[in-house]
Amino acid sequence: MKKSNLYGLLPTVAAALALMLSTSCGENDTPTPKPEPKPGPNPTPEEAVHHYAFAANVDNAFYITTFEDFKEGLKTNFKGAIKLASGHLFIEKFGDYVYMQSGSMYGQGGEQTLYKYALSKTGRLSEKPVAQLAFPGSPNVVEIIFASETKAYAVTTGSRGQLIVINPSTMTVVKEIDLSAYAEGDNDPDGGNGIVRDGKLFLPLNQAKSMQEILPTAAQIAVIDVATDRVEKVIKDERATSLGMVGHTCPVTDEAGNIYFYTGPRSAMMAQFMPGKGYKDGLLRIKKGETDFDKDFYMSLQTANGGEVGSYGLYMTYGGNGKIYLMLYKPSLVTEKDDPNMTKNRSFVPYEVDVRAKTGRVLPMPATTAWTSSAIIRVGNAIYFGEQTSEGIGFYRYDMTTGKGSNKPTVETPSGAYKVIAL
Repeated sequence: MKKSNLYGLLPTVAAALALMLSTSCGENDTPTPKPEPKPGPNPTPEEAVHHYAFAANVDNAFYITTFEDFKEGLKTNFKGAIKLASGHLFIEKFGDYVYMQSGSMYGQGGEQTLYKYALSKTGRLSEKPVAQLAFPGSPNVVEIIFASETKAYAVTTGSRGQLIVINPSTMTVVKEIDLSAYAEGDNDPDGGNGIVRDGKLFLPLNQAKSMQEILPTAAQIAVIDVATDRVEKVIKDERATSLGMVGHTCPVTDEAGNIYFYTGPRSAMMAQFMPGKGYKDGLLRIKKGETDFDKDFYMSLQTANGGEVGSYGLYMTYGGNGKIYLMLYKPSLVTEKDDPNMTKNRSFVPYEVDVRAKTGRVLPMPATTAWTSSAIIRVGNAIYFGEQTSEGIGFYRYDMTTGKGSNKPTVETPSGAYKVIAL
């Protein structure tokens, strides 16, 4: 199967970033119980409980399929996969359901419908969604941030500055929060990938003209009270530009409850190609119990060990003990300027960030293509990275205890994994 050509070139890797990530049209089923243990010591493939799901893009569509676990030698397939149109893919399990949407970002790809799928006792997705929510007026919803079983926030970009409040239980729109007053340069502050902690929604404001251009403003986060949906304040930090770029980076929380936000690719690229214009990459922190940026913490991945001018991280997964794992882009590894399908250049390397020591390092694993650089998950003491290398396509294992990484896939996938989640 052939990969789809989804992006234009800004250069080639920038292309990979342009697309990456009403009324109720259905009814909710009775909540499905969580997956039960395997029925026996030697279950058949049909009986085995599936604990994970991944998405891959093939022939201009996303295929979402479940699989058992990350056991050595497992080969996955697309049998029974859910199919969505190409676009910016959101997928997350919350409660007993999996929510997914292939959204349209700045008019590119996707659709404006959020789907809700039930899980069987063996961890399989329902053949059809049990409910769906079509957002009226095509507001460019690109991310969903869950606050509870009955409340979530639908983040929009390239729209009119609204944050949409929905009820995931009934799959209905409750209201809109007008954020246009916090915009710079236009009427839309372009919400980013946020997180809820202690009754507050921390929502990055990207201040973007398009996916290709952000304004050189200070990093900004709107602090919103979940109980009242009131914007309490917008905090800013001049050390970085544009946090939480949707589809490309996400906040993580450590054992102490501290939240870490990262600027993502656009800030790093514009710092590389437009030096001296005020664009800055960086990792910032909001400590537990506080609602302002921590003045004592900042990291640049461009100046960290293994980084370079133009380097940036995609996605983030917290591994414990102050370690964050991500894929680091290295411009020096780009060998093919013409790579519209993102399958030639292996310019992303598995990377570890130590926020306690404020250091980083490239892990002893092969480099991969842009297409698989956001499929990362922690399972026990291991981090699995979606990779597409000369040794195979699938999930490669890094052992956090031994510090050893695999050079071939532990689990094979029929196409490069784009996203992966636990069920």
